[in-house]
Amino acid sequence: MRLITTLWAFLAICFTTGNALTIIDSTIATSCIYYEKQFKWGCSKSGLSYNCYCKNINWLQTITNCVYNATSSTHLRKHAFEHIIKRCKSSGKVSLTMEQLYKYQENGTHYLVDYTPLAKKYIVNGTLKVNETDFDWYHKKFKEYTVFVERSQWFGWGLVLYWVFIISIASIFNINKRLLGFKFLRRYKNMINKTLLIPSMFKNYHDRPFILWKIFPFDFPTRDSALVITGFTILTIVSVCVGYNVTLPHPNFTTRLYANIKLIGFRTDLMAISLFPVIYFFGIRNNPFTYISGISYSKFNLYHKCCAYACTILAFMHTVVYTIWAVKSDTYSARAKRPYWRWGIVATTLLFLLVFHSNKMIRNYMYETFLLCHKIMSVMFIVAMYYHMKSYGWMGWVWSMIAIYSFDRFMRLVRIILHGGIVTATLKDCGDGIIKMTVKKPRYLRYKAGSYAFVYFLSSKYAFFYNFQSHPFTVLTDPTKDPNNPSTLMFYFKAHKGITRNILSRILSSGEESIKCRILLEGPYGAQLPQLVKPQSNMVAIAAGLGSSAVYPHIYDVLKNIDVNENEKSEYQHKFIWIIREINYLNWFHKELEWLKSKNCQVKIIVTGNNSRLLNIDTESSSKSVSEHSSNLTENLNVEKLGYRPNLQELVIKEISKSESISKDITFVGCGPAAFNDELRSSVAKSIPKESSINIEFQSESFVW
Repeated sequence: MRLITTLWAFLAICFTTGNALTIIDSTIATSCIYYEKQFKWGCSKSGLSYNCYCKNINWLQTITNCVYNATSSTHLRKHAFEHIIKRCKSSGKVSLTMEQLYKYQENGTHYLVDYTPLAKKYIVNGTLKVNETDFDWYHKKFKEYTVFVERSQWFGWGLVLYWVFIISIASIFNINKRLLGFKFLRRYKNMINKTLLIPSMFKNYHDRPFILWKIFPFDFPTRDSALVITGFTILTIVSVCVGYNVTLPHPNFTTRLYANIKLIGFRTDLMAISLFPVIYFFGIRNNPFTYISGISYSKFNLYHKCCAYACTILAFMHTVVYTIWAVKSDTYSARAKRPYWRWGIVATTLLFLLVFHSNKMIRNYMYETFLLCHKIMSVMFIVAMYYHMKSYGWMGWVWSMIAIYSFDRFMRLVRIILHGGIVTATLKDCGDGIIKMTVKKPRYLRYKAGSYAFVYFLSSKYAFFYNFQSHPFTVLTDPTKDPNNPSTLMFYFKAHKGITRNILSRILSSGEESIKCRILLEGPYGAQLPQLVKPQSNMVAIAAGLGSSAVYPHIYDVLKNIDVNENEKSEYQHKFIWIIREINYLNWFHKELEWLKSKNCQVKIIVTGNNSRLLNIDTESSSKSVSEHSSNLTENLNVEKLGYRPNLQELVIKEISKSESISKDITFVGCGPAAFNDELRSSVAKSIPKESSINIEFQSESFVW
């Protein structure tokens, strides 16, 4: 099913953008138009001149005969006539038909007059014959222009193909890792992980932003992502700067300044619109390339922003140079009245607003507003680009955006319908602002470890816009049930603000242990290719706080089909390390911990809170019996009451040493608050020895927008 979805989406992109490459200006029509501009037709030189040209029978008869004399190809003649029709419609507000142009051409042959220099001084009355020597020069110059246009299109396609290359490389490695199991590059794997794949580009800032001068936030990717983005940036800059082969003198440009302005505007325009499908594809939830390539949603979201920044800068350059050109040529007032110009301003403005309000600080402080504005402006941008480009071609890029956006929305709806539409969930307060949600597993939902779902909370008791918001939560299953056929799904999430804070208040004010709520379940997402190659490494899951719900499914997936006696004899030593502030956290996660213990998985709990708060259980969500149960849990589990945050690098080094002693590869899976994730990432990268007999991997389960 997913492969069919991928193929459908890929073909949609190929067909819609592929058509855009064939819709370019007719060299013959353009040559004839500019050739005839040297004569007097009784029309002004302003931006409204086409309104006059396209109503002048002498001009129409002359231009159609010019096309006929320029080529004997029926196809090229028809294409040239189509161009004239579009030019008259868009620039002159005059509607013509193909039949009319053929009649003008035929009628013009009865009124042919020879070319004379007087035609440049006095208004032409008749159908001018073409001076072939003069026309050949115009034709040659516009062939240069056509080559430039085609080159600019291919530079735009080059940006698309760059991402095709990146996704292809990632897919090769992902398919090998999960389906084939060839161990190439094993010798260099640790070095690659240590220097490229794991560490952040800047110090240990990745999930959390680096705040410059306590004002300006900067997000830093991992080094491999930084390398990909750097390559894309260099390719974009080079593509903008090279390949300007149009020489002067030229009928379309009076000076080199005008030529540079027009050509740069054309180049940046074609490159910007070529990024439309990439931006929209990388930003959707139903991205089939996530499944094939193994690239995470968070990383695709990073590339989505990178391409959006590039597109915005290119669009800004396009806007600036064309504005300068219009002002210098004294046609700005006339052009500003045309719909394509106005819609271009709207589209560029929307691009800037989309990029600006996507800043992490704005998202964090006013997420609901950001979400609503982003959705509305994304649709408005498509509409603006449609009206900006419909008269000039290259509509394939616009249709690609529409196809991708519609595909994503359709698939979201399909997922919701297949999973029961409106379903009832049970919500329970676990203390410390953590809420547990339980849902009966929909019949057609296929659960995979590490997957997540978007949940819509429906209620008339909330503000109306909350019903349209969706929140991503990791999906878990009840460990006491059949692991291969779970009957219920569980979600743990923390109440922050907005709808989740309202839900917590509703639970606490109900006076009940739990409440019911209607929800829409969209997902699950995050599924990978089948893991046919059996992992041959120790798994060490390290979580902080609520991060346990994200790393637990991965170690659960490794242990679920292992018999206890078999696991006792296993050569692998899997471990679950949970760092929590208070012992009370054990109340809501004890079933999962006990199940891990029953599978002979090493479980270690590190409590960082001070001694006076270790048993300070929230009275609103617990009782004396629960407190006693917590005490029993501390006896059954390996609980270390540290009282402060542990040194993660020491923990990592210790686990690496253990794996080296039994010559087994090791994979660290981590999740927690942003600062914890960054510290763990940095600790693993620093702890990988230069020489080691085992491979050391790191997998972060943080969901970064």
